[in-house]
Amino acid sequence: MSDDRSGEAAVAAGAIAGIAGFGVFLVAHQLWIVPIWFIAPVGVVMAVVGGAAVGTSFAALRPRLPRRPWTAPAVAALFASMLAPAVLIGELRGPTFALDADGGGTLLVPPTEALVDVLLGLLGASSLAGAIAGGLIGRHRRAVGATTLAAIALAIGPGHNIPLLGGTPAVGKELAILGAVVVAASVVLVESEARLSAGARWRRVKDQGPADVAPKANRPRRPARPRIAD
Repeated sequence: MSDDRSGEAAVAAGAIAGIAGFGVFLVAHQLWIVPIWFIAPVGVVMAVVGGAAVGTSFAALRPRLPRRPWTAPAVAALFASMLAPAVLIGELRGPTFALDADGGGTLLVPPTEALVDVLLGLLGASSLAGAIAGGLIGRHRRAVGATTLAAIALAIGPGHNIPLLGGTPAVGKELAILGAVVVAASVVLVESEARLSAGARWRRVKDQGPADVAPKANRPRRPARPRIAD
């Protein structure tokens, strides 16, 4: 039961982290590129779903991650490593999209080629990196599956521009925004999960009562039965 509640706390924390990361993305776009607040309604839904997937992977890997305050940096590095292969492929591949000053742009390659870049260069590379990370850290199938889905969620969410902006002058801004989103979401994920888990434990103690959760050593012992002499 405790594992189930811990997993629920991680999933909820992931949803919260997804919204936080999406908020950072919108604000960074407003300040540095162009306002894109019109995507907020759809983006929030995607952030909640993707964040829940990331939270599930965090629950699977949490026992093997370092303790706070080093958990958040470790999680941020883990998420960054899932997207790093796609960034490298995008840089080696070269420009596929010309970005305009107003935030729009034009494809420099045929649409089918751009689609292949997204499916293989972004989703394929990220999911493979996520599966490897889950296997090395979690060391069980559940962790591999969870981190694979988390990597796909990260690629579709904050990493969606990687194949389009790779090899272009805009890649610096794109990576800076991506880094800010990953760091913010990682901190919110770890801290939210810790607080939600602590709250769940407190409610469990409150529901059970002190007598039910008291250590066995402190519980009153039953009086021993008197022996009957032969």
